[in-house]
Amino acid sequence: MVNPLYVVYALSAIAGVEACKRTCSATNDTGTTCSYSCTQVCSSISAKQARDTFLAALQSGGNSCSAVGTSGVSCRKTAKFGSCYDHHWSCGSGC
Repeated sequence: MVNPLYVVYALSAIAGVEACKRTCSATNDTGTTCSYSCTQVCSSISAKQARDTFLAALQSGGNSCSAVGTSGVSCRKTAKFGSCYDHHWSCGSGC
């Protein structure tokens, strides 16, 4: 008979590998500008690819954002934009 604890542990390990991971997050809020940094947390997408996808999504929403270096984003903060920390990008399963 299989110990139920082992089954729960195995399912948890699998879920952890496939979980949605935050790859782009806010790093600074000056009151007028939001800064973001993207890192490689999923093997399927580089930090630059994550940044480019996040930037395109922000711009398609009508936000005034631009690339900074290879993994950063800067956005002009407006009332429509809201809080810097409400915007992020994730990769992995279930995103």
